[in-house]
Amino acid sequence: MNLTNGPLKKAVVVLAIPVVLRMTLQMVVGMVDLALVGRLGREATAAVGLGNQLVMITISVVTAFTIGTTALVARFYGAGDKKSAADAARQSIILSFLSGTVLAIFGVIFAKQLILFMMSFSETINYEVVDLATGYLRIVFFSLPFMFAMMNTNAILQGAGDMKTPLYIMIFVNLFNIVGDIVLIFGWGIIPALGVNGAALATGLSRTFAGIIGMVVLSKGKGLDVNPFKLNFDMVIIRDILKIGIPSAFEQIFRQSGQMLFTMFAAGLGDVAMAANPIIMKGMSMSFMPGFGFGLAATTIVGQNLGANKPQRAKEGGFVATKMALIFMSGVGLLFFFFSSYIAAFFTPDPEVRAVVAQCLKILAVAQPFLAFVMVLAGGLRGAGDTKYVLWITLAGTWGMRVVAAFILSRFWGIYGLWYAMVLDNIVRATLMTLRFNGGKWQEIEVGEKMVA
Repeated sequence: MNLTNGPLKKAVVVLAIPVVLRMTLQMVVGMVDLALVGRLGREATAAVGLGNQLVMITISVVTAFTIGTTALVARFYGAGDKKSAADAARQSIILSFLSGTVLAIFGVIFAKQLILFMMSFSETINYEVVDLATGYLRIVFFSLPFMFAMMNTNAILQGAGDMKTPLYIMIFVNLFNIVGDIVLIFGWGIIPALGVNGAALATGLSRTFAGIIGMVVLSKGKGLDVNPFKLNFDMVIIRDILKIGIPSAFEQIFRQSGQMLFTMFAAGLGDVAMAANPIIMKGMSMSFMPGFGFGLAATTIVGQNLGANKPQRAKEGGFVATKMALIFMSGVGLLFFFFSSYIAAFFTPDPEVRAVVAQCLKILAVAQPFLAFVMVLAGGLRGAGDTKYVLWITLAGTWGMRVVAAFILSRFWGIYGLWYAMVLDNIVRATLMTLRFNGGKWQEIEVGEKMVA
């Protein structure tokens, strides 16, 4: 889909809505997953929360490929150089699959040590949580190579303006995940109840299928003539991908490590806080849906229009996407504020955990308008290849504000202090992202040596 001409509002909507729908579907699956696990008790909920936080850390590695790939594919596609776009896509798929394999081996071997590290701030170690989380983590890590391939397939198609194909893939895969959860967690017929391990198995299998389907789609020439099964290495393209992607990878490392420390702080506040935190985190992921969709729209629009030498249209597209995200995410904030008790009750029957979750969701509601600016303008800057500045903003907000403030405020207000700190972080980052995007220096960045004139 070429986005260098026509109404910007229509382009943003066409790009963002399939992504929002895809993220909504993933969110619903995640909610069902956590709600089903919540019926197994607070230890099971805490175990899945700890395991998933470690899996999220690995996302920083694949980000080095996905962000660079989306930016390059979009820039090449906008310039009419589909061959270079396909070459970048192929290299990214190969590298991400190999890196996922290495991380999977490491994670399976050191799963227990990683979980124990996550509980470093706990005065007493709950070894039931440790055992459950270790089993969960080992199973999920097996699927990392295919999860990375899935994410890269989405990045490639998004750079080319195709947001619908990833949606169709995820509809099938997430429905499989829900059915797998129900059958494997609680058992059905001759299939025994596997509990937390069943949730991990359903997640791992669904991601594996998604990765395989995505690579098959690319091999059929969907949007671009890409054959991910053709093994070759082009160091020029790899360098271009990593030049853009490595700052984004470090951005994710800083953000996810800060979030990991955030989770460790929560684990040190007791079993109730440890069980409540993954539910609140799931609520936060719900709020990401519109921001993520409009952020990807901004990435693709900015990249394609800079490739077509239309920097002013690229800037206008970024702000149009931001305004739309602001409306949607403010609505999410109102939902969190007025229906927090009902959302909490969906995830857990535990009254203590439910009360904590409901109050934290009200705090999270305040951050939503600021989060819209953070997510969408960061997407626009990534589409331009201005990933270093996004890295510095993330470092300043996550570590300079969120982690430090969380450590201090949690001493006064417990888990509520953690989420007050998150609000402060988003205010700081929203301000810095807006100043950078409005300044326009990103419009002068050049990426990709193979681009045609």
